[in-house]
Amino acid sequence: MCSTPRPRTQVKGKTGTSGSVLSKMSSEARSRFAERANIAQERRHQVAMKERQHNSSVKNALHKAPKKNQKSQRNLSYWLVSASLKEIFTRLFWGKSKHI
Repeated sequence: MCSTPRPRTQVKGKTGTSGSVLSKMSSEARSRFAERANIAQERRHQVAMKERQHNSSVKNALHKAPKKNQKSQRNLSYWLVSASLKEIFTRLFWGKSKHI
């Protein structure tokens, strides 16, 4: 049977008493720490809210930007190049066209 290999060097770990940082503090220090932590959390929350509002306003501004209609930008020269002879004659003699 094979046994599990053991490390040749001794593993060093933290030694000392177990417990959290807050348990080692006095009640006054704990309350001051909690107040500062709450203030910092509120500040982080406010910064996050401002960032969300800014992102949404930028997104809305981009979304609400007027989209230019490509059909209305095309002028007569574009139509003459892209139109067929039948469309040109129809437009000249009867004044009707499907594309304009």
